[in-house]
Amino acid sequence: MAAYTIMRFFITVNIAFASISRASNTGILPTHDIHRFRNGTWLENLTIRRTGEILVTLLNTPELVQIDPFRPDAPPVHIATIPGVTGLLGIVEMPSDVYYFIAGNYSIQMERTINGSYSIWRIDMRESVVRDASIHPPPIVTKVTDIPSAIFLDGMAILNESKDLVVVGDAGKGVVVTVNVKTGASSITIDEPTMNPAGPLQVGINGLKIRGDYLYYTTSGQGLFSRILINKDDGTSAGPAEIIAENLQFPDDMDFDPSGNAYICENAFSIVSKVTPDGVVTIAAGSDKSTAVSGATSARFGRTSKDSHVLYVTTSGGIGANSTVEGGKVAAIYT
Repeated sequence: MAAYTIMRFFITVNIAFASISRASNTGILPTHDIHRFRNGTWLENLTIRRTGEILVTLLNTPELVQIDPFRPDAPPVHIATIPGVTGLLGIVEMPSDVYYFIAGNYSIQMERTINGSYSIWRIDMRESVVRDASIHPPPIVTKVTDIPSAIFLDGMAILNESKDLVVVGDAGKGVVVTVNVKTGASSITIDEPTMNPAGPLQVGINGLKIRGDYLYYTTSGQGLFSRILINKDDGTSAGPAEIIAENLQFPDDMDFDPSGNAYICENAFSIVSKVTPDGVVTIAAGSDKSTAVSGATSARFGRTSKDSHVLYVTTSGGIGANSTVEGGKVAAIYT
């Protein structure tokens, strides 16, 4: 996710935010900090292991770390550092305990992406065990492929596990790229106006999720949450795009509850919104004057019987958001 510190951007956002008509927001959910990092740390994305631990990608440094939500006093465990890049972005699990993620060069300080610097990586943690704040044996880390045509790869979702396919959003171009993680082959498969970059920072499609036969996605610069029918054999579209909600404030990544409600991180205003299947938007947690989910970037529901109702959120710590700056963190929202 880009850093939103351009003053003219905030002027635009403040005007838009003031004009939003949302449903009653009386149901703000309780939140709790799981772990907060030092100031200047930008947590970009997360996935939940089947045993409940949280894997987090960092954007300000090319590190993958693990947080144990059941042991919040335990320090983060360093899992891997990727050479030759400045940060990590979207991450998915496919199959169990094998993860694919995006690496690339985005400067938070300069607010600039380096075209052609993005790649897809694989980390195999099936034989690795975390003990005493370290992991043994070290997981197997390999580069899958470079995507030299990419401007700013950001979100990732599993398209078809049996065919080794994932989809990746290029927020700089406003397109979907389908990648075969076994062969490394990649191609642009969806180029749709609701995904196009817009706004002062020219950021397009951001968060991605496959649910049923649809690709759900946010478009940050346009403030949209949309869906499109997708062919799971090749990643091409199978119908027109449908806008579910608009006037969102730089929507980032999201997750769904069992009823089909989407919980969307609105990074610029440090909130997580709940969007019903018919497009009703309410604020679930946070506010532009709170650090509860300051600079929310990504969200996932827990996977165990103890926390399936808990939505874990990563944050930028408010870097560039309209709130007090703190260290990026993992927070829990109790739905």
